[in-house]
Amino acid sequence: MANKKAKPAAGKSVAGTTNSGKNNPDKAKKQIEKQKAEAAKQAQRVQEERLKAERERAKKSEDIRKRREKQKALAEKNEKKILDKEKRQSQWKNVLSLLKKIWEKVSYYTSKEFLSSFNYTRIILFVILPIVILVFVISFLVQATVFNVPTEIRNYEFNGRVESHVVAKESTFNSQQQSVFIETLDAHGSRKFDFYINSSIPVGDNGEISELCFGNPNEEDYVLVATVFDSDGEVLYRSLGIESEREINEVKLFKEVAYGTHKVKVAVNAYDSETNEKIGTKYARIKLSVGVDEDVR
Repeated sequence: MANKKAKPAAGKSVAGTTNSGKNNPDKAKKQIEKQKAEAAKQAQRVQEERLKAERERAKKSEDIRKRREKQKALAEKNEKKILDKEKRQSQWKNVLSLLKKIWEKVSYYTSKEFLSSFNYTRIILFVILPIVILVFVISFLVQATVFNVPTEIRNYEFNGRVESHVVAKESTFNSQQQSVFIETLDAHGSRKFDFYINSSIPVGDNGEISELCFGNPNEEDYVLVATVFDSDGEVLYRSLGIESEREINEVKLFKEVAYGTHKVKVAVNAYDSETNEKIGTKYARIKLSVGVDEDVR
């Protein structure tokens, strides 16, 4: 009886393990799939971080580029202002040098030594007449466009673009009214064409102007381009071409202007409508009234 071998129980192996051992390959497979999924997620995270870093680098590079361009533009603008100032100073030095020479001549011709040796006819010819001519020359130079309109504005190249008829409408004023506006404006420069504009222009919010009256009264087929600029020569507004017998009433300045009344100038270049060749330049002194109620005429 003692030598009888024990029979294995039903549902158990000789080693006493269960049938669940047969599922170990499935478990290992799931483990491998899980590891692969985690590895894929990790790779995706690495890829996203790499793309994020690239985007940040690109954004940083773009910011640096824009900052450099802004600094470059500012430097060019300042350099241009300095050059314009030096040019104006050089022009005035030449004028002053000429006036000095003329004054020396006048001083000599009005001296006792000189006057004592001449009769009245020679006094008129050599003293009074030169003084009259000098006054005329000074008056001409003071009003000349070369001293009142910056070179880049006088030499502005017209490309043929004109304001649409929605913006530049037919003038509502007759020729007599236009003539009154022109005489009141007191513009200087070329005599080949005319223009009219408010002597005082009210400016609203964000530089918007709704009571402008800039017109081209010329019967000739000229196109006018108006440029408003301040004492530093900075352009506050420039129109497209204004065709004959048309005017514009609403515009927006290129930059905001501080509250108050500002003395500025408007330079107007006339061009041939077919060839775009420049005819001449005229300018006038006007005022921009920001937040100040003034007569627009």
